Amino acid sequence: MLFPAILFVANFIGGLTQDTGDRANAVYDVGTLVGSGAIEVAFAAYSVLAVRISAQPIAETLAIRRVPLRPALLTGAIGLAVILASEALLDPIFNGGAQQGIEPTHTPQTTHQWVAVAVATLTLVVIAPIAEELIFRGLGFAAFGAVAVPVTSLLFAIAHGLPSLLVEVAVAGLVLAEIRRRTDSVLPGMGVHMAFNGLALAIAFLTV
Repeated sequence: MLFPAILFVANFIGGLTQDTGDRANAVYDVGTLVGSGAIEVAFAAYSVLAVRISAQPIAETLAIRRVPLRPALLTGAIGLAVILASEALLDPIFNGGAQQGIEPTHTPQTTHQWVAVAVATLTLVVIAPIAEELIFRGLGFAAFGAVAVPVTSLLFAIAHGLPSLLVEVAVAGLVLAEIRRRTDSVLPGMGVHMAFNGLALAIAFLTV
C-alpha cells in the first residue's frame, strides 16, 4: 500500500494548493470521467498485482468471498443509512458534493451530456466502488491488520483529493471499513458503496 498511499497524499496536498474554481457541471466532462475511471481500474489492477507478487491467494487476501445474505443485507442497510444520514448532516457544512462536481446546475441538454451521464454512471456507480473497495478494504486491510479500520478510512478520505470532502468521506470510509470488518468480505461494502453513489447521482439530477 506504500505506493498508492504516497500518491493519495501527494494528490491531497495538490488539492490544498490548487484553486478548484467552479466545478459545477463537471459531471458532463467526459474526458475527466474517463480519466477517473482509468485511474480507478489501475488501482484495482494494482491491488490484484500486489497480492499476486506476494504469492498470496488473491480472493482470500482481498476478502472477495461470499457471506450469508441476510446478515450482510442487514449490515449493509444499516451502514447505508448511517452514510446517508452523515452526508445529509455534513454536506451542507462542507459543500463537498458541489466541489466534487456531481451537483449539476441543469439537466442533460445535448447528446454529449447524455453520454457523459452514462459514463458518469458507469464510473461512479460501478467502477469506482469495486476498485476502491479492493484497494482500501481489500489490500488495505491485508496490509494494515489491526489498525486497518482507521488507517484505510483516512487514506480513503485523502485519496478523494479535496479538502472539503475530507470529513464526509472519512465518515463514509469508517462505515465501509466497519462493514468489511463485520462481514469479513469486501462484497457487502461494494454493494453499499454502489448504492450510495447511485443514490447521490440520482438525487443530484432529480433536484436540479
